[in-house]
Amino acid sequence: MGLHINTYRQAPYGDPFFDNMDCTNGGESARCKGFTIMEIDGPFEPNEEYPRAFIEKQSFGFGCSLKLVPESKKDKWTMFGGNYATTSDSRFGDYCRKLMGDDCGNVYGLGPVAIHDRVE
Repeated sequence: MGLHINTYRQAPYGDPFFDNMDCTNGGESARCKGFTIMEIDGPFEPNEEYPRAFIEKQSFGFGCSLKLVPESKKDKWTMFGGNYATTSDSRFGDYCRKLMGDDCGNVYGLGPVAIHDRVE
């Protein structure tokens, strides 16, 4: 059993071009309501609207951050497709802070996580 987190997309603002923008190249976040993180104790199972995903720490030259990778893209090279995932449930923030640890020198985990579901 895991925790559901919600997908956040670009809000429509009346422009016929930008309201239909999707930069995920067919990624799950373009069509699903959110994702299920099984590593966080919660009451939910993955399903079509909330497929399983993983939160991963990524490090680079000047710091680190977290990314969400759907299970279907786990062994692929993924990119950020423009959508984010989060929830107000404190278990999500606690899990993100645990993943980040002290080596990045911040208290990340209270904001949204970039969804890496774009594959080319």
